[in-house]
Amino acid sequence: MTKHYKNEGLMKVLVILGALVGLVTLILWLTEMENYGFVDPLITFNNFQVLVNRIIVFIIGLVIVVLTFWVGFKPNDPIPFHWLILIIFAILLVVFGAGIWACVLVLIAGLIGIIEEL
Repeated sequence: MTKHYKNEGLMKVLVILGALVGLVTLILWLTEMENYGFVDPLITFNNFQVLVNRIIVFIIGLVIVVLTFWVGFKPNDPIPFHWLILIIFAILLVVFGAGIWACVLVLIAGLIGIIEEL
């Protein structure tokens, strides 16, 4: 049985916007363009060269962004559309370099889910 939120449409929009912002931020980070909403990835692999490190973090961040898109476009199909999952994705977005704004958007969607759960 799946949980349907009263504000599920708003939550979907926030999750999809967060994933889009995360994708743009990842691409800007990979091309080394200036971006005021970017936080350096908290995960780095020290035993690799800088380029290989950027590519690995980019690929992991891209996987997280794609999973976030998937949750927004097809809720409860492959991954449950639950507030806890959204908060986990928000944390993973900021850890793997998708930016603080992507994290904030997905986190707001998760907080709306928490508020409705109460």
